[in-house]
Amino acid sequence: MHDLRTPSVVLVAVDSPWKDTGGTFYPFSYGVETLRASLRSDPSLADVGVALVDLEATQAEAFFDAVMAHRPTLVALSTYIWSLPVYRGLVSQIRRHDPSIQIVAGGPAARRSVFDLAPWQGLRDNLDAVVPGEGEGVIRELARHHREPNWKAGIAGLEWWTGSDWHRNLPAPRPDIDAYPSPYELGLSPRGMTGYIETFRGCPIHCAFCQWGEQNADRVHSVDYLVRHLEGLCDAEVYNVYFLDAAFNLQNRAFRNVVEAERQVGLLKDKTVFGHLYPTYLQESHLEFFDSIGRVHAAVGIQSFDEEVLKRMGRPFDMRKFHRTLGMMKGRLKVEFELIFGLPGDNPDSFLRTLDTAIEYGDAIKVFQCLALPDALLERADAMQIEFDPETFSVESAMGWTRADWERTYEKVLRRTEEFEERVQHFDWLGFVCNPDGNASPDRQQHIRPIPIPALEIDGLPGAVDAVAKGWSFDGARQDGTRVLFDLHGPKGTVELQVERQTPESRFFHARDGLVYSYRGKVGQTEAPDLLRVIETLHDHARGIVLAEVST
Repeated sequence: MHDLRTPSVVLVAVDSPWKDTGGTFYPFSYGVETLRASLRSDPSLADVGVALVDLEATQAEAFFDAVMAHRPTLVALSTYIWSLPVYRGLVSQIRRHDPSIQIVAGGPAARRSVFDLAPWQGLRDNLDAVVPGEGEGVIRELARHHREPNWKAGIAGLEWWTGSDWHRNLPAPRPDIDAYPSPYELGLSPRGMTGYIETFRGCPIHCAFCQWGEQNADRVHSVDYLVRHLEGLCDAEVYNVYFLDAAFNLQNRAFRNVVEAERQVGLLKDKTVFGHLYPTYLQESHLEFFDSIGRVHAAVGIQSFDEEVLKRMGRPFDMRKFHRTLGMMKGRLKVEFELIFGLPGDNPDSFLRTLDTAIEYGDAIKVFQCLALPDALLERADAMQIEFDPETFSVESAMGWTRADWERTYEKVLRRTEEFEERVQHFDWLGFVCNPDGNASPDRQQHIRPIPIPALEIDGLPGAVDAVAKGWSFDGARQDGTRVLFDLHGPKGTVELQVERQTPESRFFHARDGLVYSYRGKVGQTEAPDLLRVIETLHDHARGIVLAEVST
């Protein structure tokens, strides 16, 4: 049993293993790093131990061992929909091991509407409190008071399940975002990874499908703060930079401040920068700033080209302005359109027209399956006739979509995207590059040759795959130039697993030892961890063939 007289806060994050990397994107859980920075920067908390457990794992046991090694008195969970299954097992193990440890959950998925769903009620019952709002100030109060009697009642911004209902304290004041130093300013964030930057908080556009919800975009980081942050990014030797803002161009004061901070520091001039852009607000001053950056990947969250659909979702859109701004962007930015498949109020025909329009105008496309996220469609499910999977939050039917419509149309989308070579498929989205010269050759299959069994020494692989992943089978292997293609069968049907050497342009599901893995076929969120185990089983065999082909 640990000593309760020594306060110890352990911050926990599940780092998603499904990277939208393009071969060069190296993310980590930045939100939980900001909480650690808040605790470490408060001199009054110098006697409080602060540790961070951020694992790319799916087993609760791995988290339990890592958390308990720090002898916590408080465990704070950074909660996203993908981390819920891990936390369900983790908090149960902590409760059995030491009921005196306080456990709180914050983050985008830490909401009543989530914890009241049947799959997550056990997690709800094992939590001491939930933080549904911003966490920088609340985490300090938790670290300061969590060992006191009746501590929950005295901390603003908490709510908790009483066993029969939810109790909610008064909301915490919105934090002054300039008052909390960033992890980069303190030298806490990982080195050599993708860097993150926030210039303002919230969003002035309140779309029904988006978790930004009703957060106003009225808090802006100052030039001085951004200069310190950019200098910290330099010290961390970040590989590239991702803007966390709702869009580059939705807060004019924030944009002016980051332009001035970059003028003073000069970090971005040779970096690749990722972020979102709201097209109808684009101005020449934005493009001039982008011209000074090494390379810009601007994701445009169009979601749909049907103005009536967007109107129902609370997202203003003007097609005439869009065409004007698209002309401004072409040749100066890599434009990636983001679409949502299955939006309530949309329909199959409208979405397929949207996809065709996006392919015509975009450089790259991402198609996201519609999710019933908290603070968004989850709270609007009844009004929009939404049925969804409470484990994955995937919308299965909604206003304008029957289940049969959804399945039939998604098959059409898959077939349409298979026309493009640079294609990646994750459990809830797929993406591809719109390159007319990259369409699959009609005789491509003629050049794929089976790999002889002795070459891969795969006699034992069918049994090995079956042993590590229930419901999966190994059917054979083929070779296409320097790529290895494994034929698998998963719970949802045939899966072609492709393995090749990693390059700066690679787009993939998983990477290891200089190889990248992508797949074609249906793999849902619940099947993805098993596919990762299959990959580990096949990796040594694939590595020998791919590297041998490259060397010859």
